[in-house]
Amino acid sequence: MTNKFEALNKGTFLDFWGQKYPKCPHCGTVYDIDDNESWELYEDDEHTITCHSCELEFQVNTIVEYRFSTDEQDENDE
Repeated sequence: MTNKFEALNKGTFLDFWGQKYPKCPHCGTVYDIDDNESWELYEDDEHTITCHSCELEFQVNTIVEYRFSTDEQDENDE
C-alpha cells in the first residue's frame, strides 16, 4: 500500500508542478486525462480525482494559459 503523499515527499517541487499531465502525489503515477476521460481537468479550476493506480484521492489545480500570435500576416489582404 502507498502512504499518503509518499511520492510528493520523496520528489522535488518541480516533479509535481507545471506538468503536461497530473502526477499522483501518493504513488507518483502519471494520470492520463485522455485514458481516464477526465475532460473536466482541462477547465481552469481545482479538481479532486482518484488515482487509477493506488486508488487514493488527490487534488489537481488546472492553470489554463492562452497565447496569441499575429506575427504572420497576409500582405495581399486589404
